[in-house]
Amino acid sequence: MLRTCVVCCATAGLLGLAVGCKVETTPNSVTISTKEEAVKDADARLKELDAKADELKARAEKATGEEKTKLEAKWKETAGKRAEARKKLDDLKAAAADKWKDVKKEADHAFDELKRAVQ
Repeated sequence: MLRTCVVCCATAGLLGLAVGCKVETTPNSVTISTKEEAVKDADARLKELDAKADELKARAEKATGEEKTKLEAKWKETAGKRAEARKKLDDLKAAAADKWKDVKKEADHAFDELKRAVQ
């Protein structure tokens, strides 16, 4: 009886640790192991965000009144963020083999800022 209780408690504790220590992943937490993969990923993200920014510009052109003013201001904000993201992509392409991971972090931040701006 005591043995059963000890085994059950140990099993429950182990399950509690396993469930409590869940590692969460986000879409951007994909493991990238080479600079070339990082550049391809960043280039794809920039193309996707550029398309969203272009959609925002098209909506601003079609809108009227106060909505047009808001969308145009938002689109102008994205212009600077797009330029920064492009610069970070170029920096990533030019980064040395031992520095690309740090540059990738900066590029990811720039892409996240652009993503927030176009949403």
